[in-house]
Amino acid sequence: MNGQYQQPQDSLNNDNKYSLFAVVNHQGTLESGHYTSFIRQHKDQWFKCDDAIITKASIKDVLDSEGYLLFYHKQFLEYE
Repeated sequence: MNGQYQQPQDSLNNDNKYSLFAVVNHQGTLESGHYTSFIRQHKDQWFKCDDAIITKASIKDVLDSEGYLLFYHKQFLEYE
C-alpha cells in the first residue's frame, strides 16, 4: 500500500452527493449572542441574513464564516 490511503470502491458511489444550501453562524457566548445565516437561493447565489438586513454574499464569505450549523440537501441522480 506504500503508505497511501485508498478508498474502498463502495465509497466512490455517486449516490451520496449533497449540496450545501445554508449556514448558521453564532457570535457571542452561550448566555448571550447573535445568530446570522447564509442562504443559497440558486446554484451560486448566496445571501447573508442578519435580522431584517439581507445582503448579497459571495461563496468566499460563506466559506470564511465559522459555521455553527450546516444544512445540506441530497442531490438525486437519474439512472438510465
